[in-house]
Amino acid sequence: MSYEITTNPSVSPSTTSPILSFLSTFYQTSDTESAHDKYVSSFTDDATLIMGSKKAVGRDEIRTLRHGLWTHVASRKHSPTKVFFGGEDEVMLYGTVRYVLRADAENEVEVPWAGRVAFAIDGEEVRMRFYQVYLDPSAQSGKK
Repeated sequence: MSYEITTNPSVSPSTTSPILSFLSTFYQTSDTESAHDKYVSSFTDDATLIMGSKKAVGRDEIRTLRHGLWTHVASRKHSPTKVFFGGEDEVMLYGTVRYVLRADAENEVEVPWAGRVAFAIDGEEVRMRFYQVYLDPSAQSGKK
């Protein structure tokens, strides 16, 4: 399955191509447990990342949060479906994510999610300065 994300071209800003390319790479990275450094480099130095009740500000805190996201998860696969632009540098998007939990390696859990992203864009270089994910947090905690 690819990480191809769709959007409506008639309401897409000039930054659409670099943003969609960034998001495709980002979710591939997000789904690779060992890619902590690459994941963290997707954010600006002072970025904010919010996942449910967890909040991280700055790359050091984002790295710590990222490590914690893999505590109960053996594997994950994001399937971003669609992006909605809120301007040149902001999007809302949604999709699903499939998890295999360490405590239950024989079963896969699929969870819908949505996210809000504000980007820092410098030419073709794109990084997130704000990223908030909305999903059921019990899905990756092993409690569901």
